[in-house]
Amino acid sequence: MGAPRVASYLCLLTIVGAQPASAQSGSGLELERRGRHHEAAAAYRETLGSDQANVGAWLGLERVLTRLGRLETMMSLLDSAISRSPASNFLRELELRAWAALGQGDSVSAAAERWIAYAPEIPDPYRHWARTASRRGESARAIQILLDGRARLGGSALAPELAQMYMAAGAWAGAAEEWAAAVMLDESHTTAAAAGLRQAPELQRDRILMILVDPHREKVVHRLGAEVLVSWNRPEEGWTLLDSALPADRTRAATSLSRFADRTVRIGTPGAARARAYALERLAELTQGAASERARVGAAQAFADAGDLAAARRMLETLATADAPPGDAASAMATLIRVTLESGRLEEADTRFRVWEERLRADDTERLRQSLASAWIRRGELGRAEQLLAADSSIAALAIRGWLALYRGDLFGATEYFRAAGPRAGSREEATRRTAILALLQNVRRDSLPRLGRAMLLLEQGDTSEAVDHMAEAATHLDDVGGRAHLLAFAGRLCVARSDFGRAESLLQRALAADSVGSAAPAAEYALAVTYVETGRPEAAVRQLEHLILSHAGSAVVPEARRMLDQVRGAIPRADAGESAPKRDPLIEDRVFRGGSAV
Repeated sequence: MGAPRVASYLCLLTIVGAQPASAQSGSGLELERRGRHHEAAAAYRETLGSDQANVGAWLGLERVLTRLGRLETMMSLLDSAISRSPASNFLRELELRAWAALGQGDSVSAAAERWIAYAPEIPDPYRHWARTASRRGESARAIQILLDGRARLGGSALAPELAQMYMAAGAWAGAAEEWAAAVMLDESHTTAAAAGLRQAPELQRDRILMILVDPHREKVVHRLGAEVLVSWNRPEEGWTLLDSALPADRTRAATSLSRFADRTVRIGTPGAARARAYALERLAELTQGAASERARVGAAQAFADAGDLAAARRMLETLATADAPPGDAASAMATLIRVTLESGRLEEADTRFRVWEERLRADDTERLRQSLASAWIRRGELGRAEQLLAADSSIAALAIRGWLALYRGDLFGATEYFRAAGPRAGSREEATRRTAILALLQNVRRDSLPRLGRAMLLLEQGDTSEAVDHMAEAATHLDDVGGRAHLLAFAGRLCVARSDFGRAESLLQRALAADSVGSAAPAAEYALAVTYVETGRPEAAVRQLEHLILSHAGSAVVPEARRMLDQVRGAIPRADAGESAPKRDPLIEDRVFRGGSAV
């Protein structure tokens, strides 16, 4: 022991000796928590005096002496402990860590060599020595330590550690080689390997993939390649690779398939859904009973998510029978009804639903009932939709009843239902659409207007042109105060959204003629300015926007108008003025005003 270490040790002993006996014998952890680090060090030493295998005391002593800046005073006690227990990996690791914390690189190396000399057949000394070097920023040294260890130990020893070091150094091909070696030794390394290689830069990925799909490598490496491809958002390629590399053992194959299917869920693309469906279909073939049926239902759902409704139906047909276990049959039937509905077979879906309604889960029943009602509404069969909803008292059903009332021209009833449904029914998109329609109805100020109801149903069915004609006709039955301007402006903005600028201009000008100062005017002026830009008249657009800003300074439309005005003014000198200006009225959300999946 050198003179500085002896002096520090004696100093600490003097400090410890000056403490009351009760403090020395107290709980080291409790003293440490209270910030009494000198006394905690004494307590930890006292514990180690009688039990040098006490891991908690060693770690506590390491912590408090580090805080006190006296970690070197632990080394003589640690030397003594190692001499008594030379096979303790914990004490050896602690020695390396302590010397590294003290900045004694030569002492780290010497301690590691002593450990290796004592236990030349184990990888732990190299692993912890390399980790210590890496923490000091010596990546190349860490890699060399591991390579020396492999040369002594043989085979693919220390492959996971080398893979981590290569990744940290940006040597991705080397990392892939080492991860391949690691999973061949122990397949449990697959998760860590896939997580690590997921971070590889785009330019390195093809090279990594060549290593992982090398036909001369074992199939376990190909399975790693499949997981890596999924992590790179290439699930269909991943499935192709996995499909050819499944283990012969059915249990291990089922585990690989389940893990692959789980990995694809977070991607959320049709391709990922398709890959998941293939994996779950294969899983259904490898398993039996309830597990097979769950996999089959999952595959059907995934096929449906991928847009392959025929495959979804194929997976479900064998399950949706009375012979299947009740829970699985009901789940399969609910999915089958949804898939049938989405494929446009409304009558068949409705028939299946009525047969199975009492056996489905409550949430499936409610969801399917509302989906079927919405589909009948889009078909124009309002009575059948109303019949389906007769027993449904949910908030979502109130919203659908609002649409039913609207399409029949019952504006008062639609308003009441929409208000009762509030903003929580359905998605945010659906709530936004209801809010827009509710605002229009409040300005129309009529309890009943069948032609407007017909127009809204046509809009829902996707016939915007015919819907606009009915709106224009309905507007003639309203006075200026009773909503004519609002309805004409609404129709005009629909035309803007459909790029029907000729009709849009006529309708918007009629709206402003009916009421140029009311609440419909700002949006109508803005939409008219968009129409001017799109038809190559930027000067007219500037005049319209300037008028809007001056005349309706408090309108929420003004900020958009200012932005558009700046764009149009900057574009006027250029031949492609229209290309720099907004392409449509940003206040119009297509799903809000163009129909599609309204209810």
